[in-house]
Amino acid sequence: MVLKDCIRVFLFIINSVTVIVGFAITAVGVYCVSKSKSDPFTDIETGNLVGFIVCTLLIGLFVLLLGLLGCFGSLTQSPRMMNVYMGLIMLVLVMEVGVLVGSLVAKGSIVRTAEEGFQKYVDEYHSNETDGDVKRAVDAIQFNLECCGVDGPSDYLLTNESVVPASCCGEEETEWEECGEEDKFQDGCKDKLHSFIGDVISLFGVVIGFAVLLDVISLFGALYVKKNSPKYDHLA
Repeated sequence: MVLKDCIRVFLFIINSVTVIVGFAITAVGVYCVSKSKSDPFTDIETGNLVGFIVCTLLIGLFVLLLGLLGCFGSLTQSPRMMNVYMGLIMLVLVMEVGVLVGSLVAKGSIVRTAEEGFQKYVDEYHSNETDGDVKRAVDAIQFNLECCGVDGPSDYLLTNESVVPASCCGEEETEWEECGEEDKFQDGCKDKLHSFIGDVISLFGVVIGFAVLLDVISLFGALYVKKNSPKYDHLA
């Protein structure tokens, strides 16, 4: 009985956190819906924006439902409620394992795509037709990773503009020509971008792996509570 009570407390705490997370995600979804009806989003409320909002709301509601079922199931020991909870946990497990395997398998492809995209943006950095967001993205990558161009500052000197961006200088808002030699980023971003993206994907895999482990523990905990609960279901 002591073990069952400890497991019930564990399930309640875990699922209480899940409820908070689900509520937060749902709140973000609702916020996105409200913002999509106002400027400057009125012209882009189709396509990717709608898809993002729908996915956010569905994920939030699903996580919220899962947490509530876990909380009430651990408190009431209702076999039916625990069955639904375990069914949802198994569904989540399948999705998490799929995402984990997919991210690890596609790691190389993701890195190559990012590198090719960055190469293209660097080549077009000084073009008059280049989107401002593209320049800001390149600048952010260069300044934060402390690198310049794909293979080095010379990538920008090959263009007609022959101007190295200020983001290749460690001194914020300082032009390349005025930047001290010790603050100029001489290394290209290719290797650093490869390492950064690889580390992010690996961290993502660790987080998903931890979530899988936690879900497995919750699943067996719920199964134990169900098997050792009173046969009479008060919610039946």
